[in-house]
Amino acid sequence: MFIDEKDKLILFELQQDCRQPLSAIAKEVDLPEKTVANRIKSLEKKGIIKKYTVNIDHQKLGYNRHSIYLDLKPIDPKLVSDYLKTITNVREVSCCYMLHEISQWKIYVSVWTKDIGRYDEIQSLILQKFDAHIIDYVSFQSVRSYTYLSRRLNPKKVAACDVKEQNMTIPITDMDWKIIDELKEDCRRSRTRIANKLSISVDTLKRRIRYLQEQGILQRFYTILDVKKMGLREYTIIARVKAGADKEIEDFIKWARSEPRFVIIIKAVGWVNLYYAFQVDNDDEYREIMREIDKRIGHLTIKNFTIEVESIIH
Repeated sequence: MFIDEKDKLILFELQQDCRQPLSAIAKEVDLPEKTVANRIKSLEKKGIIKKYTVNIDHQKLGYNRHSIYLDLKPIDPKLVSDYLKTITNVREVSCCYMLHEISQWKIYVSVWTKDIGRYDEIQSLILQKFDAHIIDYVSFQSVRSYTYLSRRLNPKKVAACDVKEQNMTIPITDMDWKIIDELKEDCRRSRTRIANKLSISVDTLKRRIRYLQEQGILQRFYTILDVKKMGLREYTIIARVKAGADKEIEDFIKWARSEPRFVIIIKAVGWVNLYYAFQVDNDDEYREIMREIDKRIGHLTIKNFTIEVESIIH
């Protein structure tokens, strides 16, 4: 699907802050405000813009991120959909992806919990749901992550980076959680609409959102994009790197953070200890970046898996 350079610049701005005024975006991309509004509507209609949401730093709330990948036997897609509906209803499940058939792993689930006991409960629920269909699974915990989103949409500008690394226990209320849930569902809903739904005043809502932003809990309002429809392909690599290679891993992370094709880099603990994702235009670019990765950490990598997302479930 064709998108031009101006569309890319608009999408870049929405990735930085999708709640910023249209006038601000128009100024950045040098287009009339009405033209920007029309282009955004067109991008929504084409399915390139899938959702407006918010990135939460759960670690500020005392939560740890766990990732689980499942490899499945052939299974009825409707059955998978039914299982995933149950799983995504669990509050601690932040996202769930169906993975491309080229990947060894077919399902990815991200879970945030305050303790390993609660994660064990959720992992058991996931495994029980898919029970007879599971060939294998792998699970690991994130230690530190850097999220850039699609910074290659505008390589001339410095993209925002959401860093998750410090575990804290910042207090929030039940109402704060309800506000977070509303913003995750659609962060561009009007404040009045959200306040009415939650039976609070607009001033209270604004005050609580400001508090959550000041504490770094709400990291960024952004758009979930269909990168395939943008003409890009996104690959995720989960890797098991040799023990004692901390310096080399940190050097790799530093390089990946400077390389605009990378969208997320995670230092992890468990069977997998390094996770990263990047976007490319074509096979030649994929091979080129994989050669560069191999040059840097190939000799240290015990095992890795290349994963391509097929669809976002939640």
